[in-house]
Amino acid sequence: MSKNFVENIKGVHPPKTSLGMAKMQALAQAAEKLFTQSSFFEVSVSDICREAHTAVGTFYIYFETKTDIYRYLVEDYQRRIKRSLAESIAGCKSRYERERAGIKSFVRFSVENPNVYHIVWGSLAVEKDLFVNYYMSFADSYARALSSDLHELLSEDVMTLAYMLMGIASFLGLRGMFETLNNEQIDKMEKSKVEKFDITHVHEEYLLFVLTAIALLVLEFLVKYIVLKRIP
Repeated sequence: MSKNFVENIKGVHPPKTSLGMAKMQALAQAAEKLFTQSSFFEVSVSDICREAHTAVGTFYIYFETKTDIYRYLVEDYQRRIKRSLAESIAGCKSRYERERAGIKSFVRFSVENPNVYHIVWGSLAVEKDLFVNYYMSFADSYARALSSDLHELLSEDVMTLAYMLMGIASFLGLRGMFETLNNEQIDKMEKSKVEKFDITHVHEEYLLFVLTAIALLVLEFLVKYIVLKRIP
């Protein structure tokens, strides 16, 4: 992991040694496990340190608050997904090829990292800006990439198109949480996403549908895992 990556995260202090990095990662892994088992508000710093077999004082060497370790988890997922996508599309010669390679990479990442949705969507309740910045960063990057392929698109509204394609990818990734997908199924999904959805046409009604569906799923998550858990 890049030291520069850690330095750029608010409230997170980069370790100076490999041993320090190992301790920091142990804390992050423990926090992710506990945050996916319970809500953010039910987990304490002491719980995280106990799970990581680390002293409470060690926690504050690397993270200023419990929110900061959650921020680290969200931004680390963002970093890893972007790296995975960049590696998957390297060598692709067209937007069509990049879309196919990208969706396959994202679905595979979701299958291999089933906590990603819980952590990212849970951030909406922890600190709204975490959730907003996560998706806006992806949308900005996606729109810039689409802008370089305008000659392959009929619409120049690349930001709307970026959110539409992100919505499709997000829900295909969810399927990886609901089912055990093999390589053949993932290949079929990415092919259907590109061939059955014409990325050269943008429909605002479809965008509204996708965003509404995402909002409903987030609401269901918040009610189930946060609101209901607070009711005695």
